Amino acid sequence: MKTRTFIFFFTLLLVLSAGAPSLADRIKISVSGGYEEIQSFKKNNVVYYSLSELAEILGGQLDWELIGHRVRYTEDNFRFDFLIDAAYFKLDDSVFNLVYPVIYNKGQLFVPAETFTPFLDGVTVQKISWDSDARMLRVEPEYFNVTDFAISSKANGILIEVFLTSALNYDIFVTEGNWINISIPGARINSPRILSRRDPRFMYKMNVHQIGNTGQISVRLKRNITKWNHMLVFNPPRIQMSIPDINFELDPADTSPVIGPDNKIDVIVIDPGHGGKDYGAIGQQGTREKDIVLNIARELAKIIRKDKQFKVIMTRDRDIYVSLEERAEIANKAGADLFISIHANASPKKNICGWNVFFLAPAKNDSARAVAQLENSFFLRELSAGSNNPEDNEEDTYNDPVVSILNEMIMTEFQAESHDFAMMVDREFRRSLKIPARGVDQAGFFVLNKVFTPSVLVEAAFISNKNEEKILKNKDYHKQVAEGIYQAIKRFKAKYENQ
Repeated sequence: MKTRTFIFFFTLLLVLSAGAPSLADRIKISVSGGYEEIQSFKKNNVVYYSLSELAEILGGQLDWELIGHRVRYTEDNFRFDFLIDAAYFKLDDSVFNLVYPVIYNKGQLFVPAETFTPFLDGVTVQKISWDSDARMLRVEPEYFNVTDFAISSKANGILIEVFLTSALNYDIFVTEGNWINISIPGARINSPRILSRRDPRFMYKMNVHQIGNTGQISVRLKRNITKWNHMLVFNPPRIQMSIPDINFELDPADTSPVIGPDNKIDVIVIDPGHGGKDYGAIGQQGTREKDIVLNIARELAKIIRKDKQFKVIMTRDRDIYVSLEERAEIANKAGADLFISIHANASPKKNICGWNVFFLAPAKNDSARAVAQLENSFFLRELSAGSNNPEDNEEDTYNDPVVSILNEMIMTEFQAESHDFAMMVDREFRRSLKIPARGVDQAGFFVLNKVFTPSVLVEAAFISNKNEEKILKNKDYHKQVAEGIYQAIKRFKAKYENQ
């Protein structure tokens, strides 16, 4: 019976592959500051690329059901269902037409570049576009056309600027309470970046709203607004609003220290998770997370320091306990340009394995929430221990709805850059690490909150998995993880320095 089943599948593969075009061609993918290549071919003047290879780059998964000729491509928040040699497909529960059929060729699924890419772009976090002239697929961080905000004092008043990628129509109106509202049709606003520009010297409050294709930035100023002027200027494109006030002076009491990265990527803060009384997760053979991640962090620091392009600061370089506040203070005082927190994952299911790279944002799935809860657990216990209520206990703290809500609401002020750096680490790990890839994800980690710079949390492997516990104790693996992060740092520097 097994022999007949094998012959059936082998014959089916031959039939599906018969007449398929040659795979001599390849196309480039621009991703995470570098380039990858995937297989491609042209049939009837239509360019096809390998969704199988693209899925590995994006972190998705292909599941084959050859008997029904069906293939499913999934990520956390969407699902494509294809029928081989058919142009129709399902995106979640809706049916669409690609015009050209998907094709099975030599073990891989190929999709038409021109017609499939817009569907993929519509459901992924990244901006994905097909450049037919360059025969290149571009994968970029979430795309924004309203990118930044600035407010400053001038000799004759206040200048407000909203930075754009290209000229956009806009409307400005002032409402009661000294609210300035800048409404921009067709806007895609980088909300975390713009909200990070709230300056208490000038304003009481700042809000950003994205409703459909219209975005609005609202600022409540501390000074009365009697008249104002505005205009669209270029090089770079931006909306400028000037508020004349010759008597305006900054109140020294309102001033606050400037923190966060500058225009040069040269200060790297490495954060070995846990430490001291906080052991972190413990493996089946007694391996302690705090020890493993310190070794990886030391290796990373050594590699970076050899480069002499960077200044490296570690939140701990020995087995001591460092509080959340201290970790954030170390990074912010140093003017960190990147913050990298290193951990080892754990799960009650001992067969779960692989590495993850996280950035700070509300968790999108139960798996990410579970990782965040695990990494936050010690700090939650510390909060519980400090409570005056003797009835408080660990379980109550985990299940506290207020804590859960806060965890979901935490947002980094550099979310776009953090996501991009996480993608860069992901690409390097896929090249060098031999354990399964769990890809890039997002969740609410206390250790990343209040760190005012692009930041990621790396889960190097599952210490709860017996095989990966052994791998985590291996010095060669420490070097591989460290080297992957270092290569991503260099990519990040090349892309973002002096932008």
